Formats: sequence, C-alpha cells, structure tokens
Amino acid sequence: MQLHLIRHPQPQLDKRTCYGRSDIAVAPDALAQSVAQLLPQVRALPRDWPWVSSPLQRCARLAQALATAVGQPAPRLDSRLQEMDFGQWELRLWDDIPWAEVEAWNADLAGYPPGGGETLTAVAQRMWAAFNDLLATSADGAVVVCHAGTVRMLHACVAWRAEQGAAARPDADAFRDIALHAAAHRGEIAHARLLVLDACATSTSTR
Repeated sequence: MQLHLIRHPQPQLDKRTCYGRSDIAVAPDALAQSVAQLLPQVRALPRDWPWVSSPLQRCARLAQALATAVGQPAPRLDSRLQEMDFGQWELRLWDDIPWAEVEAWNADLAGYPPGGGETLTAVAQRMWAAFNDLLATSADGAVVVCHAGTVRMLHACVAWRAEQGAAARPDADAFRDIALHAAAHRGEIAHARLLVLDACATSTSTR
C-alpha cells in the first residue's frame, strides 16, 4: 500500500513558537497556493483511494479544498493523526520554556510529557492504530493530510512493520522503539509537499 502524505501549509505563526495540538489557521493566500501546487499530483491519483486528514484546520482545510477540486468526497477526519500535544508548552516561544524542562525531555524522549502533555510513546500508540486502519482498507493507496510529527511517526510505523513482519503487533517496548525511531528523523519536512511512503518498505520518495 502506498501512503501519499501531505503536510499542511505554513500556519500563521512565528517559527520560534512551540505548537502541536493547537488549532492554528493558515492564511488564505497560502492555502490557495498550496492547492494550486499540489493539484496536478493529486489529480493523477486513483479515484478509489480514501482521503484522510487530521481535524486541525491547517490540515482539514487543505484536504477539503484538494478533494473538492478533484471531485472526491469530503476527507475523513481522524483525530489520531493530530500533532503531538505539548501541554503548557503550546503557543509559548521556545526561548521562554525553562531549559530544565527541555533537558528533561531530551533525557527521556519517549517517556517524558513535554509541558505535561503527551509522551512520544502515547503518540506512537495512537498513530499505530491509525496506520493499522489505513492498511485494512481495500484500496492499494490512501491520501493523508497531516503534520510533520505524523509523517515521522508513520514512517517509524512502516519501518517497525517491515522489520518485524506484517503479522507482528507492537507491545509497550515496541511503541517506545517506534517513538524513538520517529524522534531520530530530524530532517525537515516541507509544507504542502507530497511524500510517498510504501507501507511495505522503509524507503520514501518525494514528488
């Protein structure tokens, strides 16, 4: 199965600000530009593929606009695809977050809840459930509009499945491994670009 992953457009927020689960808007011109940029690619995809999106508006509005433009039904909104919840860190400047808290997270990336929010292991658990449901669809591909953290976590789920076998199911230790694999993927994921992820392999490509 091929997962065609699209990260949302750049939201209206200073890049120095910590944000995850917060529902931040995208400027209308940025949304329109993203739709125009992605439309030729998504128009070429099979019509029977499901469309799924994070419910946060920076994803959902792009997913809806693209689906409408190519004559697809409204995308299914899946809360499991949301970005990580940073708790009290949400919408704070990174420079204003106490360094001791950041260091505590660095010391335990998988198990520490930044800002009292969500641990990466908890994100891995919900993301695995969403990933597993995507694999259960009858289509041989899907379009997923989501977040950078979601893309990294789905990549980690694919990698774990490839290593352990299609029939394997992760336990608590495996979810920690998936979380750490996602955390190790520090590369930039561009806004409003299509990333193709083969659910049966660990390699990715962009279009």
